[in-house]
Amino acid sequence: MSLSRRTVLTGALTAGALAAGGVPALAQPSFGPTARTFTAAKPARIVVLTPRKDVGDVLGLRDFIASSGLSATVEVREVPQASAMPALLPEIRASKPDLVVTVFTPLTLGTVGRYDDPDPSRFLTDVPVVFTSVTDPVASRVVRALDRPGRAVTGTRHIAPVAVQMKTMLSYRRWKKIAAVYNPAEDNMVVAVRDLKEEAARQGVEIHDAALPRDASGAPVAAAIPDLIADAARAGSELVYIGPDTLVASNNNAVVAEQALAHRLATFCSTELPIRRANLLMGLVSPAVNVGRFAGLKAVEILTGAKPADGIPVETLNRFSLLLRIGAAKQLDLYPPMRLLNIAEIVQDA
Repeated sequence: MSLSRRTVLTGALTAGALAAGGVPALAQPSFGPTARTFTAAKPARIVVLTPRKDVGDVLGLRDFIASSGLSATVEVREVPQASAMPALLPEIRASKPDLVVTVFTPLTLGTVGRYDDPDPSRFLTDVPVVFTSVTDPVASRVVRALDRPGRAVTGTRHIAPVAVQMKTMLSYRRWKKIAAVYNPAEDNMVVAVRDLKEEAARQGVEIHDAALPRDASGAPVAAAIPDLIADAARAGSELVYIGPDTLVASNNNAVVAEQALAHRLATFCSTELPIRRANLLMGLVSPAVNVGRFAGLKAVEILTGAKPADGIPVETLNRFSLLLRIGAAKQLDLYPPMRLLNIAEIVQDA
């Protein structure tokens, strides 16, 4: 995907204006005398653990590895549920990969555990790990600090700062009440909604907490999404917020979009794939392919010995794409302000 000034939103929103600019190309790493040597006869072996093989993170990672000149094989394992990790990890450990890449927070936690509970019998502790698209790795205790992870685990974040998300939402309309529909069983979403509530309070916006209920076993009930959205509408919500939630955003985006439109509620999503696949109104996102390429850079630095994994900071791309779907705007009779149209990528209806 080509990124132009119309599709890229900078991480700073000031005076109600959205500034646009280009995404800098990721530099190819240069390697010194400590670089490890991988050849066609003995390439580096990278194992990727992802809920779905078609996510942009994986495509971007593959692209960067291929273009880096590193001799490597990339084995992609599809793991739809993090609950499968305890059974899978012994097999991965026994296969002795040179590096493991994890996609999203649940699989990352299932692979490396928390930094203050690094049990080698339950998690990978003897293989460097690069994660991609983890919402808040410090709050989730994946790493001790962003600048110094504290163990051989590093990676990329993909979510715009919550203040930037809120300013973007309020640049479309001055919403008074926003419903956050989320899975409370995902640690990253508990953190994301907490931060959203704090920022909303600063902006004079009310947050309607629409956490999924749980069944008798403690599992979240996705079938409750229509009722949650109906309740949010009755409570006076004007917009549904969808965070980086695997269950809600990744697996049930079409249900959220359909139910929100049925109740004439706008929608905002903080991740890319849901708004490209479902009839959601808008999103402020880091393109997943770029996030994956950034993770690929970190993987190559580790594998070549350019930098140790525990010395590579966790980072976020500093520019974000504003996505708008005009079809949803027409259905809601909420045409976007011209200042947003001037910098947004218009997502075409399927």
